[in-house]
Amino acid sequence: MAGIKWMQDGRYGIMVHYLSHIMPRAGEKRRTWDEMVNGFDVSRFCSEMEQSGAGWVIFPFGQNTGYYCSENRELEKYWTGKCSWRDLMLELARELRRRRIRLIAYLPSEVDSAPKEQRKALGWDLDKEDKSEFMKRYLEIIRYWAQKLGPDLSGWWFDGCYDASGKSFTRTHEWHNGRFDYDLLRSAARAGNPEAVIAMCPGAESMEYVFAEQDYLAGEANTLAHRGDIPLPEGMQRHCLIWLDCFWMHSKSPGEIAPPRFSDRELLEFAESWWKHKGAVTWNVGIYEDGTLAEKTMAQVKRIGAFREEGT
Repeated sequence: MAGIKWMQDGRYGIMVHYLSHIMPRAGEKRRTWDEMVNGFDVSRFCSEMEQSGAGWVIFPFGQNTGYYCSENRELEKYWTGKCSWRDLMLELARELRRRRIRLIAYLPSEVDSAPKEQRKALGWDLDKEDKSEFMKRYLEIIRYWAQKLGPDLSGWWFDGCYDASGKSFTRTHEWHNGRFDYDLLRSAARAGNPEAVIAMCPGAESMEYVFAEQDYLAGEANTLAHRGDIPLPEGMQRHCLIWLDCFWMHSKSPGEIAPPRFSDRELLEFAESWWKHKGAVTWNVGIYEDGTLAEKTMAQVKRIGAFREEGT
């Protein structure tokens, strides 16, 4: 299994769920998405990533809140005023690359739970099963971002790649992964970088994949039960993503992010079970409204990174 060399070399990344409903450490939440994005300190965030030893960062363009952190002309054709004035993703991509840290974009592959205005704008409810009109519009949006970020974007982590009939939390249940033409998706996602890697997530805890041709396993996990010796198609990179403190995002109320839920020993044993099989791990770390990170969790990540360096 060849896999993705830079994921094997970097061995771990950091993901954050920076979205419009993220809460501050203290005080009142900022009133608008633009105010929130304008308060994000890119230099400080990237310094934290560099000091942590992360080889890559997974950061969202947006999710099903209806707000995005990067200008997109194709999205604006269908739904105006939802992209921040500041192009936060573009700034992050350039600064991370300057520090030799790769950027992977997070983006859901559906808008089933989004506001009805977003579903209407993107054509989600026009086709019950294959979502053909939605997929046409959405691939235009993906292609635009891919071309704009170019080689500064190293990959994609697509969420919500569901067969919805088996997911009780979805709003509608007719749609399924037959809506994807993987060749078209790959073409759009790699429009600015032919080496951009792709993962498609069919849900948490399953350690399954959507297409044998995808580059790496999405590997969404809620527990440390998963190990890196799982069988995968030839060439697919082993990878696991797990949240370390708050449940994926700090979105309930202002205040301190929950402390790390695993001991250093537990986390290191888990990571080593992936590393010894040339696998990669990504830690999801809580982030505040101003872009600062959960301090106790980042301290733990740095300790795990030090243990890794001592063992190599």
